[in-house]
Amino acid sequence: MIPLTLGTFLFAFAGTRWLMGSGNSLSTVAEPNHRSLHKKSTPNGGGLAIVIGILLVEVCQQLLGGSFFPNALALMGFIGIAGISFLDDRRPIRSSIRLAVHLGGALCLVLSGLYVFEIPLPGLLDQPAALGWLAIPLAVVFTVWFTNLYNFMDGMDGFAGGMTVLGFAGCAMLAWAQDDASLALFCAVIAASGGGFLCWNFPPAKIFMGDVAAAPLGYLVAMVAFLGHKHQSLDLWQTLIIFSPFWVDATATLLRRLAKRDRIWEAHRTHGYQRLANAGWGHRKTALAEYGLMLLMLAAAWWFGELEEQGQLTLLFAILLLFLLLWLGVRAVERSYRAVKE
Repeated sequence: MIPLTLGTFLFAFAGTRWLMGSGNSLSTVAEPNHRSLHKKSTPNGGGLAIVIGILLVEVCQQLLGGSFFPNALALMGFIGIAGISFLDDRRPIRSSIRLAVHLGGALCLVLSGLYVFEIPLPGLLDQPAALGWLAIPLAVVFTVWFTNLYNFMDGMDGFAGGMTVLGFAGCAMLAWAQDDASLALFCAVIAASGGGFLCWNFPPAKIFMGDVAAAPLGYLVAMVAFLGHKHQSLDLWQTLIIFSPFWVDATATLLRRLAKRDRIWEAHRTHGYQRLANAGWGHRKTALAEYGLMLLMLAAAWWFGELEEQGQLTLLFAILLLFLLLWLGVRAVERSYRAVKE
C-alpha cells in the first residue's frame, strides 16, 4: 500500500506544480468576482492532477488483472463527470447539460449494482428499513447530490483538498480494519492524490482545484459509500459522518436558500465556511477549524462502529446537536464582526 500511495502523492504534487506554470494550456485562471472569496487571479484546474493520478493507478490495477471500480460502467461515469467538468472549467457549460452528465454518471453507478437496498436505523428499528423500488432513484439522487455538493464546497483555499485527504483516509482506515484491502487501498490512493494537491492549495492557495476534480470526487464519495455497504466493511452512517462537514453545510445552505426563495442555481457566498471567512476569520483560520471538525467526525465514525445500536443513535443525535450549535456559532461570529465594523 505504501509505495502506491506515495507514488500517487508524488505524482499529484508534481502534476499540480506543473499545472501552475504560466501559460499551461491544461489549466485556466480564476479571476476574482463578487461571488468568490479570493482577491487575485489564481491558476485553476489543479485537480486535474488528482483525476489523472487516480486513473493511472486504475490502469496499473487493470494491467495486474484487478480494478478499483466495480466494472467499466462505474469507471465511465467517473471519466464522463471529470470530462464535462474539465470543459466547464475552461468555458462555462449550461447547467442543464452538466446535470444530464451527472445523472448519466449516477445511472452508470446504479447499473453497476451499487445502491443501498436497505437503510439501517440503529436504535429505532431492529431490522434495516427496506427501500424497495425507491432504492434506485434514491441512489441516483444521492450520487448526483454528492457530485454537486463537493463542487459547491470547493470555494475556499485548502477546504476541498483537506476533506479529500481526511475523508478518504478515514474511509481507508475503517475499511482496512474490516479487512477490505481493496477498498482501503482505493481510498488511500484518493487521499494521497488529494494530499499532493493540498500542498499547493493550502492557504494562501497557489492554485485551485476546479470542477475537474471536485465533481468526480463527490462521485467517488457515493461510490465508496455504496461499495463499503455492499462489502459490509464500511457502514453507510460512518461514511455520512466522515463527510458531514461537507454535506451538512451544503444541504443546510440549500434549504436556507430555498426558504428565502433565492435562485439556488446561481453562485453565492452563503455557505457556512464562506460566511466565516468573510466574517474576519479568513481562509487559513476557517480551514484549520474545518480540519478540526473533520478529525472529530473521523473519530466519531470510528466510535460509531464500536457502539451498540442505542449508543449509535445517541451519537447521531449528538452530532446533529453539534452541527446546530456550530450553525448558531457562525451567526454569532457574523454578528460580532458586524458590531466591530460598525
